[in-house]
Amino acid sequence: MMKPISFLAFAAALIALAGCLNEDNRIPENCYDGIQNNGEELVDCGGPICEPCDPCENGQYDVLLGEQWVDCGGACEPCDPSFNGVLDPGETGIDCGGETGVACGELCGDGLLNGLEEGVDCGGPDCEVCPSCVDGIMNGDEIGIDCGGPDCDACATDGDCTNGLLDGDELYIDCGGSTCPDCEAILTWKANGTTILADFEATATLDGATGTITIAGLSVTTQGMGLVLPEPPLVGWTDGAAMTLDDTTAPAGEATYVAVGGNQYSTSFGGTINVTITYVDAQVGGIIVGTFSGSVVDAAEDNVTISLGSFQLPIQ
Repeated sequence: MMKPISFLAFAAALIALAGCLNEDNRIPENCYDGIQNNGEELVDCGGPICEPCDPCENGQYDVLLGEQWVDCGGACEPCDPSFNGVLDPGETGIDCGGETGVACGELCGDGLLNGLEEGVDCGGPDCEVCPSCVDGIMNGDEIGIDCGGPDCDACATDGDCTNGLLDGDELYIDCGGSTCPDCEAILTWKANGTTILADFEATATLDGATGTITIAGLSVTTQGMGLVLPEPPLVGWTDGAAMTLDDTTAPAGEATYVAVGGNQYSTSFGGTINVTITYVDAQVGGIIVGTFSGSVVDAAEDNVTISLGSFQLPIQ
């Protein structure tokens, strides 16, 4: 009769077995471990060492296989009738609506021509308007509004509204002029570290008599920023011009910040705001672009730090 194994002997056997499993003898990552590793495209397939993945299981719409939908139709298994790229009975759009339980608008980003679309993911009642050369919008492969690219007529100038350069007859980089979208009015800054965007109203106004440009903007939280910028003496309005606004330049040159609640801080009370003009076309219909930072003070001598200020404003 076999003697029963004692508890101590059993525990010793477990410890011995555990000692056999170490970093030197573990089974390495492989193409049969049920884990996506080794640079595999999918679990246990594709990549540099595993067998290629089945193209009918790659989660992609492969036109060369004749697929009617992702991983079905053509050389793959037949598609579910609800998702076969065909307008079937009971559907209000291709593979959507009616008895499918899929809203046609859900298909506007799948890269397929389906739903009620007029083009791939565009047109119809649910998706964005398809790009065209007569829609008054710079879209598709255009390099200007309704011009340039492989489909539309050449633009009126040699500018390219997509290249990040100031060229052609652009008012500023990739905006304005005869073919680019209008330049956006931007005025933003930080007050004691809080970012503020003058998204309610932002303007730049030129005083033709004095050459002064006044920048003003108001946020939806009623915080406001105003910069009165006198034309720099001698050099005039030129790219790279720098100026200092403080209590010695007021009121000809002044910076004002209005906090929530209406309390007003200004360089007239103290502090200094430094302004650098990055680009300027100092005329009505022109544009002024620059940065500013410093501090402003209120009547009680409390201080607000203004940092990371920037503006890009067409001039009125």
